[in-house]
Amino acid sequence: MSDKRSDIDSPNPPEKRNAKTSPPRAASDAPLDSWYMGGLQGLIATTRHYIAKEEGESSKVIQRLGEDCAFIRWQDMRSPIKFLRQMEGHPPLRLGVEGFRPELVDDKNPARHYMAFVVMGYHLPYPLALVVLYLWEIAGFVRYGFKWSKADMRNGLCGVRHGQAVRRYGIEVLPELMAAELGVKASIED
Repeated sequence: MSDKRSDIDSPNPPEKRNAKTSPPRAASDAPLDSWYMGGLQGLIATTRHYIAKEEGESSKVIQRLGEDCAFIRWQDMRSPIKFLRQMEGHPPLRLGVEGFRPELVDDKNPARHYMAFVVMGYHLPYPLALVVLYLWEIAGFVRYGFKWSKADMRNGLCGVRHGQAVRRYGIEVLPELMAAELGVKASIED
């Protein structure tokens, strides 16, 4: 069963891909390997790439991951409606569900929800990050026909905890946390 988007599953090699099946160019310069890997391994590869590119500066890596994986663009905060619509929409980098624990998945892009709450956990005190998570989920509950998503809550709670850990210990801990708590297998492939 493949929950990944059809354009990710394209059998065409990169040089033969057209605009419909190519990875989005808006992603900061995410490694193409992460796009073709997809899922959790793609998220881990992207995170490692950004850590290297930003020389381990946690705030810059979190910002880039937030923009590319969750479409959190702080410069759009002046327009709250636009900001919120972006966050519920499709971010530039969509990686699919492969490798994520099933109990953390309720749509085709669990990295979006997870990374949004890594950002919240990094920037906000823990109690406030939890309030934001619950408010976001309550809004979704109303917006999506009174369906509560336990998977989104679990995913968001992992994200908040991981954001807090990054703030405390540095960005280098994030790939290991992702593999240990989000993945079906507790291993990280290089």
